[in-house]
Amino acid sequence: GQFRDTFIIAVDTNGIAIVDQHVAHERVLYERVMGRLTDGPLEGQGLLTPIMVELPPGQRDALTAHGAHLARLGFDVEAFGGESIRIATVPSLLSVGEAETAVRALASDLEGLDEGAAVEEVLKRIAATTACHAAVKANDRLTQEKMLYILDELRHTEYSTVCPHGRPVVLRLTRHEIERRFERI
Repeated sequence: GQFRDTFIIAVDTNGIAIVDQHVAHERVLYERVMGRLTDGPLEGQGLLTPIMVELPPGQRDALTAHGAHLARLGFDVEAFGGESIRIATVPSLLSVGEAETAVRALASDLEGLDEGAAVEEVLKRIAATTACHAAVKANDRLTQEKMLYILDELRHTEYSTVCPHGRPVVLRLTRHEIERRFERI
């Protein structure tokens, strides 16, 4: 089931798992993105109408400096006069409605990144931000099928205990702990 449209409640033979639906889905998407990068660039979706975003100069410059890395993840972002950037393509896993917010977050993340940062670190940072914005959110009502999908995919991830930003994914209450708290043992 789901608690407050934010947490997935799952039961198994060991106890109860309370899963943060956003960070669990974020972890799943992040690992999918990083896994696909080994096969080449991610698929992007071209926008019928490019999105124009004004950014502070440092953030705009950070985005344009990492244009090749962004392209590998399905973004087509370019400087467009003054302090504007033009977003013509976004990763297919990202909704068009989330595109501007994701690009603003990327600009902020990349601005603080050292120019000499390793390619792998840049890609991880971009992938983590993209996954975060593409994942289901807190307060999203999920169908039973979507909850099962997230839990099943989470089981197949390599690092299923934390999201790419380090937040915990699951809180476990063991059967023993539950029985102890109800003074059954």
